[in-house]
This record gives sequence, C-alpha cells and structure tokens, in this order.
Amino acid sequence: MCLPCSQAVVSSFEMQQVATAYTRSCFDIPVSFNLFVIKIQTPLRKVQLKKDFPDSSPSFVEDDDSSQSNRISSSTPTVSPARNVGEKTKKPPDATHGLKFESKLLTLFCVRALGAGYKFKLSREREDLGGKFDDVIFQYQVLDDTSEGKHWRFRYLQAKHKQNESDKINATHLLNDNDKGDFSLPKYFRSFCMIRRRGEDIHDCILCTNIGFDLKNFQEKGIELVSIDDQLEDILKFDQQEKTVRKSGLQQKTLRYKLKFDEGLRRKALNEWSDIDHLAKKLQTCAGDKQTTDTRNGRIFSRYHVALIEEKVIDSATKKFHEDFVNGKESLSNGAQQLRQTLNNLAENDWKNWEFKLNNTFGRQSNDKINPLPLKISEEDLDAFLGKFVFVVNMPNEEQFEAILQTHDVSKYYPKDKCEQQTIRLLHKVSAKFSDNFTLTSEVAKKILLDGVTNISSQHQAKLENEVGFNDVAKNDMAIKLKDFLDSSEMFKRITTSSPRYTTVKVFSAIPILKQEYKAPISHLVTSSSQLEDTERWKNILKLPVDSGHFLLVVCDDGEQPLQDEYYTKLFLGEEGKTKRYKVIVISRKKAEIADYVSDEINYAQLDESFKQKILSKIVSFQGKDESVERLIGTKPEEVFESLEEMLNPERGPIIIPSFDTSRFEKSLYIKRRVKFAFDENFYAELANRLNCTVEEVRGECKISTQGQIEWLVDGKRRKEIWENITKMNVQTSSNIEEDGHLINVDEERKEQPVVIICGVAGTGKSTLLSHYYSEIKKKKCDCWVIRLNLVQHCDAIMKLDRRRPDLTEFLIHHLRVIDGQSPFSRSLLKRRFETGDRIVFMFDGYDEISNECQEIAIQLMKVIQKKKGVQLYVTTRTHTAHHLQFELRQFAYYLENFNENDQICFLASYWTKESQLPKDGAIMDFAKALVDRVSKTLKDKERAFIGIPLQCRILAECYHQNVGDIVRSNALNDATLQPSELVSQKLLALLDNQKFDLVSLYSQLMDTKRKVFREEKTNTPICNQIVADAIEFWIKKIESRLTKLAVETIITEPNVLEMFWPRKSSYKSSEDLEREEKILAENNLKFGLTFSRADGMRPEFLHRTFAEYLVAKHLYEGFHLDDKRHNKLLENESIRKLILNKILASKQYDGVQVFFDCMVKHVVNEDEEWRNQIDRRQLPDRLKKLTENLFTQFLRNFPPIWSNDIIRHRHTYFSLLNGKGNIILLLCDCLDATFEREQIHWAMCNSFSLQHISMILFKENKLFKRVINYFDIDPASPSTYHVLRRLIESMFPYNSPEMARSFWYRDEHQQTMSDLLQFLENQPLAFDYYLKCHSEFKIQRILELLIGSDDYRSHLETFLKLLSKSTAYSDDIKFAKLLMEVFCSKEQQMPGQVAKTLAVLHGLGRSTLLVQLYGGVLAVKPEAFQTLYQPRRLQQEDAIPTDLDKFLERDSFGMTYLHRAAFYGDVEILDQMLARFGQLELDDEAKQAVRQVVLEGYTPFYFAAVKSHEKVCSNLLVFVKDIFPDLLTGKSTLFNGFIHRSLNRAMESENVEMFHLILKVVKKELGHEYLLDLLVATGAMTFSLKKGKTKRLNKKAVKELVFHKIFDKPVIYYPAVRGEDGGGISKLLRRELLSSRLHWRRRRFIGEFKDRVPDRRCSWWGFLPENERKRQFNVKIP
Repeated sequence: MCLPCSQAVVSSFEMQQVATAYTRSCFDIPVSFNLFVIKIQTPLRKVQLKKDFPDSSPSFVEDDDSSQSNRISSSTPTVSPARNVGEKTKKPPDATHGLKFESKLLTLFCVRALGAGYKFKLSREREDLGGKFDDVIFQYQVLDDTSEGKHWRFRYLQAKHKQNESDKINATHLLNDNDKGDFSLPKYFRSFCMIRRRGEDIHDCILCTNIGFDLKNFQEKGIELVSIDDQLEDILKFDQQEKTVRKSGLQQKTLRYKLKFDEGLRRKALNEWSDIDHLAKKLQTCAGDKQTTDTRNGRIFSRYHVALIEEKVIDSATKKFHEDFVNGKESLSNGAQQLRQTLNNLAENDWKNWEFKLNNTFGRQSNDKINPLPLKISEEDLDAFLGKFVFVVNMPNEEQFEAILQTHDVSKYYPKDKCEQQTIRLLHKVSAKFSDNFTLTSEVAKKILLDGVTNISSQHQAKLENEVGFNDVAKNDMAIKLKDFLDSSEMFKRITTSSPRYTTVKVFSAIPILKQEYKAPISHLVTSSSQLEDTERWKNILKLPVDSGHFLLVVCDDGEQPLQDEYYTKLFLGEEGKTKRYKVIVISRKKAEIADYVSDEINYAQLDESFKQKILSKIVSFQGKDESVERLIGTKPEEVFESLEEMLNPERGPIIIPSFDTSRFEKSLYIKRRVKFAFDENFYAELANRLNCTVEEVRGECKISTQGQIEWLVDGKRRKEIWENITKMNVQTSSNIEEDGHLINVDEERKEQPVVIICGVAGTGKSTLLSHYYSEIKKKKCDCWVIRLNLVQHCDAIMKLDRRRPDLTEFLIHHLRVIDGQSPFSRSLLKRRFETGDRIVFMFDGYDEISNECQEIAIQLMKVIQKKKGVQLYVTTRTHTAHHLQFELRQFAYYLENFNENDQICFLASYWTKESQLPKDGAIMDFAKALVDRVSKTLKDKERAFIGIPLQCRILAECYHQNVGDIVRSNALNDATLQPSELVSQKLLALLDNQKFDLVSLYSQLMDTKRKVFREEKTNTPICNQIVADAIEFWIKKIESRLTKLAVETIITEPNVLEMFWPRKSSYKSSEDLEREEKILAENNLKFGLTFSRADGMRPEFLHRTFAEYLVAKHLYEGFHLDDKRHNKLLENESIRKLILNKILASKQYDGVQVFFDCMVKHVVNEDEEWRNQIDRRQLPDRLKKLTENLFTQFLRNFPPIWSNDIIRHRHTYFSLLNGKGNIILLLCDCLDATFEREQIHWAMCNSFSLQHISMILFKENKLFKRVINYFDIDPASPSTYHVLRRLIESMFPYNSPEMARSFWYRDEHQQTMSDLLQFLENQPLAFDYYLKCHSEFKIQRILELLIGSDDYRSHLETFLKLLSKSTAYSDDIKFAKLLMEVFCSKEQQMPGQVAKTLAVLHGLGRSTLLVQLYGGVLAVKPEAFQTLYQPRRLQQEDAIPTDLDKFLERDSFGMTYLHRAAFYGDVEILDQMLARFGQLELDDEAKQAVRQVVLEGYTPFYFAAVKSHEKVCSNLLVFVKDIFPDLLTGKSTLFNGFIHRSLNRAMESENVEMFHLILKVVKKELGHEYLLDLLVATGAMTFSLKKGKTKRLNKKAVKELVFHKIFDKPVIYYPAVRGEDGGGISKLLRRELLSSRLHWRRRRFIGEFKDRVPDRRCSWWGFLPENERKRQFNVKIP
C-alpha cells in the first residue's frame, strides 16, 4: 500500500509530520503537534456515487492514482486550520490507519509464522512481484522430492482497512473493473494471472478487510461465497471475541471465503478481465490522449513496460510500435502476438501508427524478475484464480490488532506483565526493518521476537559473570564435556553440581572455546528453572525454527528439589523432540533420585585469582568478632568451601557464626578453682589391692594414661568388676590436685586429653568454670570455635539423634542449631574443623539434669566427638551421674574442689564490695570469716554433699549484702561520730544471732532477702500507707507464684506431667488484660533476682537449678500442712497425688526436689509434736489419708507377691531409701501407721520390696532399718516371712561384693543394725531353719566372715553361732565344720586371733565333737590357733617303744596317736624308732589294717609333718609306706584318693604354699619324677584355682620356685620341679592338659602366653601336640 500523496505535492515539513504521526500512533506513543491541511494540487475527480454504489455500500472519495485503502471517505469533512477556540470539532480522520493495519498485519505474519515453524521471507509493497497483492508477500519453504528437497511456496495478500466498519461490500464492488476499486475482482484476477505465469507454487492470494459483505445481490450477479473456515489456517485465524465492530460494539467472527462464478460471469471474466485487454485499452488511451506512460507501482505499465520493449512491441527509439510487431513477424512472443490480435480487434489497423509519450524509466529493468506480456485468459486460468483467491472479511481493525498481538501472540513468549512492553517493541522493530528493507527473513524475525528473551538471558548471564569467574583449566574441562554432548545424538543432558548458578557460568564461559572448533555458529539462551514455571511459554519459544548450527538452552535449576528429567523432556522435547535442532542442558543440584547425569564440581581451585582473593578477604562475624575467611579456614581453602555462592553472591548478606551467651559469668568475682584427679602414682597399687591381684595383672587388664584415659583389655563381667572397684576408690583421698587452668586445652601439646569431665555436687560452680574456660580459650585463640550447649535446653533435639548412624555435623546444624543451617560456609567450616580437630571445642553443661534416656543418647553424641582426634570436649555433671559417664567415655573425671575457707572469705568480701560499692576493709573481712565459720559448723554433711560451697557463698552473699552495705555505709556517712571498726564488726556479727544455716533455712533466708530487696529497692515506692504496702505484698505473692510455676516448668519437662501438676487456670479477663498482666509479671520476675532472661528471648531461666528445685519442693511441702487453712490443696486432686507418689518421689529426675523435700519434712517426723500426736491418735486430715490410700493401693497393685520370681519395678519407698531420703520414708511410714493396721502394712511392705530392692545401702540409718524390718517381724508362720528373711540375708550380705559389705558393717552406727537383724532371725526360727536347709552355705559364710573379722562383733558372733547350732542344717558337725573351714580359709580381712576366739565360742557352746572335726583343718590354716585350743603333749623318749601295739595306735580325744604327735613336733628320732618297731613286729592282717588306718587315713602323720614343714619326717613316712604297703603307691585309686593326694589337696585348699612345696619335693625325691607328674594331674594342680588374695603371698614367697599364670582369669601354679632335667615335664603336663578336653579360648591363649613367658630351648613341648591338634587348638602355622 502507498502513502496518499500520488499526484500531490506535499512539503517536506508536512511529510515529516505525517511520518511522525504514523510512527507514534503505531505504538500508542502520545504526541502533540499542530493540526495541518495537506494541500492537494490535482483536483478530485467526480464520482457518481449513487450510480456506482448503492447507499449501503462503502463511499470513497477517489483520487486518480491513490490507493483506495488510504483515501478519506467523502462523508468526512475537511479539516480547516481556521477554527475558533472552544468550537466543537469532529475527530479528524486518521490518514495513517491503513499503514498501521498493514504494519500490524506484517507483525502478525512474523509472529505466527515463527510459531508455526516456517522458515520464511516476508516482503511488502512489491507490486512488481504481487501486482495488486503487494501489501504482504509471504514465501516459506516446503519439502519436496526434488534434488534440493525443498522449494518456496508463496502467499500474496492485499489488505483493505476501513475506518467506517459499518460499510459493506456488495457484488457491484466486486465486479467493477476499475484499478482504483478496493475490491475489484478483475484487477486482482489480472494480478493473479501475472503471478501464475511465473510458475511459482502459490498457496493462496488473499484479499482481507475489516468489513463484511452485503449479500443481497450476490446470487443475482452470479457470485457464490464458499466458506473455508474449516480449512487449516496458521495466520489469519481469529476468535470471535477478537473482532468488535466500532460504534455498535457487536462482536463478529472473522470469515474466510472462496468465490464461485456462474456460467455467465465466467464468460464475462474470460472475455473482459484479461490483462491483455486492459493493456491494449491503456495503450489506446495514452496514444489518443497524448498521455505520458506512467510506470509507477499500481499501474498497468509498471508491470509490463519492460516486456513491451523486450518483446518488441514498442520501439523505444521511435516511440512507436516496433516494426516486427506491426508486421506481425512470427518471431514475436505469444504475448506480443495475442496483444497484436487484441489491438486489431479494438482499433482494426488504426493502431499501427500510434505514437507514445514514454517516460524516462519506461523499459528499464528495476529488478531481477520481468513479467512477460499477458496472454489471453483460459478456463484453466479462471479456475486457478477461483481456487487460490481467498476473501477474508470481518478482520479485527488496526486498533484491535495490537491487543490481539499482545494477548494472543506475544503472550506466548513473554510473561503477562511484560507483554504490553514487548508488543510495542515488536511493532516498532518490525516497522523499522521494513522502512529500510522490504524483505524480512525468519531468522531476523525470530531475533526481533525473542529480543526480550535474549536480553533477559544476557542480563542473567552478566549478573552471574559478575559473581564468579573460572580459570582456563575449568573452562576447558567444561568445553570437553559440552563437545561430547554436541557431537552426540542426545537432545537433553543434565549436569549435576553443588552450585547450579556457577556451573552455568562455567558452561557459557566454555562456549567461546567451542566456537573455535565448530564452523557452524553456536547460540544459546540462559535461564533459571524458576522462569520455566510458565511451561507453555517456553514450549512456544522452543517451537520456533532454529538457525543452522547449534542452539543450546542452558537451564539453571537452582531449586533445592530439582525437577525430574521427565518434566524437562516433556517440556522441551515432546514426542517429536528428537527431530529438534536445539539441545537442552539442565544444571541442577545433586540428588540421589537423579540417574543419568554429568557431574560437575565447583571448587575453590577452579576460580581465577581475583575471585579467590575476594573469598579469602571476606569478613565473617565469628562468635562476636570479625575475622577474615583466610584466617578461619587455615592453610587448605580448597578443602573447606562447600558452596561458593555464599562467599561471592552479594545478595546473600553477611555470614554470622553465633557466639554463646556468657553474660551471667561475672569475671570480677571468679575465684581460681582446683580440681582433684583420681589417678595418681598409687592408683594401680590400690586397685590391685582391692582386686587381690598384682599391679602387673591390673595393667594387663586395663591401661590408664596420665590424663585418665582408660583402655580396656578385658570385657564383660571382669571389666565391670574392675570398674566397680575403681568407683569405690575414694577420689577425695587423691593427692593429685591441679589448678583450673591446667584443663584449658587449646595448645597442640594438650590435645592428648580429648575429654574433660568436670563433676561436683550442685552449686560447686561447674557452669561458672565452663564460662571461665570459654572466656580464656577465646582470649588465647579468638579463632577457636567454642560450642557450648546447655543439655537441658536441647534435650528434645538430642532425643532425635540417630544412634545407629549419628552424623554429628548435620545434627549440630539442624537440631542443636549451633549455626545458621542455611549458611554453607558455616556448615563446611564446622564439618572440616570437626573432622580435622582444628581449633574446635565442645562444652556440654548439665548432663545430670536430663532424663536417663536423653543421657544415653547424649553419651552416644559424646562418643562420636571423642573419636575425632584433636576435638576437645568438656562435660559437666553432678557426682551421682559421674560414674556412668566415666565408664562410657573411658575417661576419669576431675572433681571440682570446693572453696576453701580463704576462697569463701574472698568471694563474700568481693561480692559485697562490688554490689554495694564498699571498701574491702577489716570489718567486712571479719564478718565474712565469721559467717564462713558459722556455716561450716552448722550445715549438715548430707546437705553439704548436695549443695556445693560456691553456691552457699553466693546465697549467703546475696542474703547479707544489703545489711552489710547499710551498716558500713551508715558508719561512713556519720563523719562526726565515726565508729571504730570493732563496733562495726560487732554490728555485723550481730546479724548472725539466732540464724539457722541448714539447707532449707539457707534458701528460705535467700527468699526473704529477695522479698526485702524487691520491696525496698526494686519498687522505688515509699510505703506511706497500708494500701500501698498491701499492693506490694500482693504483687510479691503473685511473683512468687509465677516463679513457682516457672520452677515447675523447669523441673518437670514431660508435657502431660506438667499439665497435671500445674493445670491451667481459666480466666474471665480479656486477652489484652491477660497480656498486660503477663508482661508486668515477667518484668517483675526478673527484678526479683532469681532468674535471668536469655539473649534469644526464650523463656527466662533460674540462675541456678537448685532455686527451681527448692521452689517445687516448697510447693510440694505446702500440700502436706496439717492446718486446713495453710495447705495449698495440692493433695486434694487424685491425679496429682498419684503423680507425687509415682514420679516426683520415685524418679531420679527429681533428685534435687527430693533432697529439699526430705530436709523440709525432717522437722515434721522428728520434732513436730502436733504431727506425732496426730499419728499416734491415727487422725490424719482427709487429703493425707487419701494420699496414704493411694500409696497402699500402689503397694497391693504390684502383684505377683514378693516371693514370685517376676521382677517388680521400683517404688517410692525403695527409691527414697536408695537415694538416702530417709525422712520421706519415715513420713510415708507415719501415714501408713495412722491409716492401716500393722498386718495390712506388712502385706503392703512385702509386696513393695523385692530381691534387688533390699540392700544394705538403703539403710544408712538404723532407725530406718528398724522401722522397716519391724513391719516384717510380725508372724513367724506367715509364708512371706521366709522370703523376707532370705532376701534380707542375701541383700544385706552380698556374696559378690564383700568389700561393700565390710565398708557398710564395719561402722559403729551399724552395730545396732546387726543386732536388730540377728534379733529378727532369732524371732523367726522356723523361717531361718528352713532357709539354712534350702540354700548353700555361701551366704552364711559371708556373715561369719564379717562377724569373725571384727572385734566389735564378738557378741554378735556368739549370737549367730548359737542360731546356727540350734538349726537343723548345722546340727551335723561335719557340715558345720566344713562351713567353718571355708570361713577360716578365707582371707577376707580377718583380724589376728579371730579363729582362736571362734573356737573358744564353740567350746563354750559345748560343741566338742565339732571341734574335733575342725582341728586338722585349723592346723593347716592357723597353726597358732590350733595350739591355743589343741595342745597335744610332746612325746618323750620312753613313749617311742610302747609295749602294746594297741597303746601305740591309741587315739586321744582329738584323734591323735603317738605317731601323729611325733610327726607334729618333728621328732625324727622318735618317729624312726616307732616306724622301725612296726617293721619288727609280725603283724597279722588285723594289726596291719589298724596300722594302715593310722598312717594312711584321716589326718595322717604325713599331713601333720607337712603342715609343720618337717621334710625329714615326711620323707621317712613315704619310705615306710613304700616298704610296708607297696601296693598303696600304685594304681589310679591311690593317686586320686590316697593320703598324699589328700594332703596336697588340703595344702591347695588352705593355700599353704610351704606345705604344697614340701610335698612336691618329697614326692619327687622318694617316689620319682613320673609319679609326681601323675600326682599333679590327678590332683588337678595344673588347673586348680587358688582363691583370691593369694597372689601377693605367692609372689613374695615362691617367686623363684613357682611359675605363676592364669587360666579362666584365676591364679594357677606350675612348679619348676616337674620339668626334669630334659625340660619335658612342662611339655608333658601341657600336652595332657591340651588334649584332655575342649579348651576355652582363654585357656588356649594363656597356655600360649605361658610358653612365651617361660622360654626353654631344651623344652620341645610344642612337639608333643599332634599336627591336627596344633591347628585346631591354636590356629597357627606349624613351625
């Protein structure tokens, strides 16, 4: 289409205004300019409107050569510049509306053709190509079967835009043969024929307009409209709502038609519509009217002027018809010949002399294509026209076009909020391109369309490039990965990485390297996955045709949950994706569920130097101090950074690694502490003594470093046994005391002690010491990472630890939250420091304050830390949980020393001078000294064991600092009457008058002080009247109630228990009032001085846990008041009563509450007369009765009864006994006595205690034992009495822990307990007798050992022996003797002379027969005791030759003959004479039998001689037996039951080493080496286990003669004499032992160790084992 300036002269200024108006109106850019009138020089032609067009047809003002689409309607008034201001004028017509419509139509073709995937060229205003179809010429490639495989197909379009959309097109408009007619079918037919003659592949020729048809006379004129809306259309397809008629506002649907002519119209078209007829008429007109030919666009000559010259129709020189044309030569073209015929028909021969006025351009070729002269049209031409011509009506107008582009086309490629801006840009760019060039390719169109997308990509890329840069090595590595992908057939590839953003930078940084290798261009887009949420938009973008070369879409999927491959494949590739020419690279985070991927690592080493330096110089807030990254990470930065984004991305903000709150630590008040350590130079010796073994043996079972680290070399029971003995060693006796600074382990040389356990009772300053360590460590190494955790605050988090696979770093981050979990640098730094042990310290405070289950998990956490070399761990705990912690961590604890007297004085004085700003003068120091002295004398040991002296000092300091300050300040202010320091001291000391300093009084006094301070100082309100005083007291009560609630919430951590113990109270106040009151209470709670507010704003905490425990105990105690008006109604709720009994008083978790409560009820049960009277009268308040009934019900509910084997769970009474809360037991017993009968209580008690419950440690006070046992001492015939008695004996005298039994019973206060126990046994003779019958003597043996072992139990021993003598079980003297011998042989702390005293007691009881049974055994064990009771007369010479054999063999009252006496005293001469006399006598069988009984049976003379170490006597007796009774020394029976065997056995049983040695020596000498070996095997000496306690004696007395070793962890003796000269003795014994039975692995190991310890090259003992036995027993190579 052309501008409306044909044959009109317009000034340059006016043209500029028009252009400006057009350009700006195209893009809705507001513009202001003056109205102007275009002056037309050529007058307008008159047109017969009524004749040519009906009223309903469009009205046009025709201009000879102007395009109808741009003409102004005749109905539109002319705009005049001369207008009065304010005069109403109609809107002037828009002269550019057609151009706008055309421009937007071109843009529509660009966008939609790209969307349809065409590769195309788009042209406009090429009349030489399209004739009248020149507004839009769209050519696109299609595939074919030619050698090239493709060709161009064309669409030609003419657009007619009407401002008056109510106009209609009728048949007359279509059939009017006028080149100036907008809708003239003849002119469009002629253009079609011209195009068709070029042989192009024509898709269609379109005439489109925004108005519709008037169909009234179409049929009459022979025209039929055929709808083709059902046919596929990619571009000119619009929804109905997109077309709205101006003015009427009606919506119309865009319609597409083809035309069909009837026969009449077809004939007319064939005869009149051809271009050749039109050309002939135009030549006639020019020649007749002398007109100059016009070759401008739109004219007939513009198409054919070159052909008229080239085909020799007109001669340009003569400006007449060419001679050949006139003569009709055969060489003329078909077009020329048909034109000649047409001229003949038109003007006969007159035409031959026509002359023409040719313009200057006539015949000159202006482009590559030359239209040949037209031909006569045929039926085929007409059918082709009707088949290709498309009429599109009701198109959107130019105003609607922009909205359509924005909402339906541009929105496919841009977000909605960007569509308007991008549409304006797109229209402007397309218009600009066509202003310079009339052809637009699909490549350029795509670039214009996606310019906004590429700009976003470029901006995104530039932003990432500013964050990070990589060195050449990293870029080349990525280029290699990308090349493999580009060369492959894959369309999609995922790259996984820890940092998608930075890998994206690496990818597009590598593309320039790839461009050097590929000739074809490589283009790319970069986007983030977040921008892919509009999936349809990206699908549309990727559907666009791709240029030659490679196109990469790089997607940065930086989300925490990357999208799956299926999503990207469906989004980008689809089913036809494999045919796409673009490739997609998705860069995402590493996830386990992603399978096929290329991995890329982003690390510090890949960065270029500038970005490395940028990271190292970054400042981090590290635990309150700014530190550079370079200093924090150390020497290997490439091993630290988990993610570089945090370090380089400026949007991530500062990195903050938090410090831990130490605001409560008052450095000025800190007193240097001392710690005791259990391990010193005497440790092994003391432990060996307790274990009854050697120091070397102890070292072989556990190794302990100088720092207290324990390495166990044994397992199971033995390990536990050793540890139990270690725990019994009194750490307080240790002399190994260190200063507190000794434990600050930050230097490399101190790293050998990874765990420091600090323990002490409550209030010894464990937490303060940790704060001190925290401060000192940070002072020495400010870049050391100190992680301090209060375990109570993190208990819930600790419970979440996966104990099977604990990942400490993740646990610290995500659960304990020691750092910001979103900070990769903090996370990686923590992980590296933990893994390497570089400058990291853990501090766990309050291990004892968490639950048992939480403690076990916390230990697992500590073990993980402990395994890391270089990581330092500090743990604080109270003493009652220290043993378990030490055992699990294999580390001895440091016990925090209490303040000494000087420390206490210094602390008190420092506190008072600091808080009250007083001088530290003599009066204050004197008062501090007096206070310390007073408290140390009055605070009970049990209470002192619970609360440490540092906390006592703190409480005392707070209690007295106000009074001290008042006295000292009042004296200083009175300068005139300044008192001497002695008087000030007297006033201060007067403060101590009538003051109690037990545990409860101490805390009660603290509360009074806090009230006083709050009342007088914190309120800052003068108490001028009672109302104010009452108000203050009211608020103090509210504050204390609030503190009690906070205490309950602190101590009771289980939500259901807390809700029960302190239920929520309903309130009818408004939320606003409640919030205000809550805020006031919270503020005043802090002012009260028992709590502090945490820095993180969480719930306030008590300054010390014991404050909370005291308040909870006080709340509990107030429920037990007898006075109905004073109790707090706590016990009126049954659920709370049960909670108190089952939880508060029966759980280790509430030990501190129990301590305070026990102290509070002490006065009640011991001194309160009212309480005692109520108990005696059995008149308890109803709430206490119900509590007692609940207690009783709990007793009886725990069936089965006590004698059942089922284990019964712990109960309140037992728990209180176990933890030393005797006053609580007495309180509960009083309640039971006042409520139930004794028989009922008896059954309840029987049900309450089980075997593991009764123990000596429960009854530390005799009054408790007597009170409890009194409940059992009721009915001798009761079946439960036996079971109670059995459990009392077995628990009060533990067989497996004799040391514990001795430590308990050998105290003065427990002698009465023993008396009460023996009295109970005496009162229950039937049960005791039955017990002795049914059970082994081990338990009785323990009792006897205890009673015999102490002089203090002489009377108790006599009582117990009487009880045994009366029993059925020990009426048998032999059994009783065996029991006593076991006791006598025991070395369990027996005092000298105790055996003799025992024998004296038995003698006094008249047990002479028993004494006879004992004498031989006593002789071996205690010869001195034997001689005090048994005093055999020594023989004289005359006694050696008895005249009568019977006299010779006669036994005295103790079974001793003359032969025995001689052997006993070692009278060799007399013995030899008697033996010789035996040999001289002719003995008959009866006499021989009598002699045999004396020599070989019972306690033989050989035995007496061996006991007394008379070697010569023993030898002579063996010689005598060998001569007189040779048969007795042969055969197995004599080996296993002979007199030698029995003597050797008794020597081992009594552990008489000298006797054992002598027998072996004599046997080998007199009977031979082989007999000795057989005797040792028969006796079991190879495996005989000596009893504990003999190790030391053996080492002292027989180290040169005995080889000592262990089998089954017990001592074993090997005697050198058995080896013989050839060294084969040991080999023989070992071989027999190895082959005798299946050996336990320990025995095999010990025998092997013995071989190594006693090397004997002459000994071939190994060879005694068969080869298969050596393999089976020792699994070693055969040498």
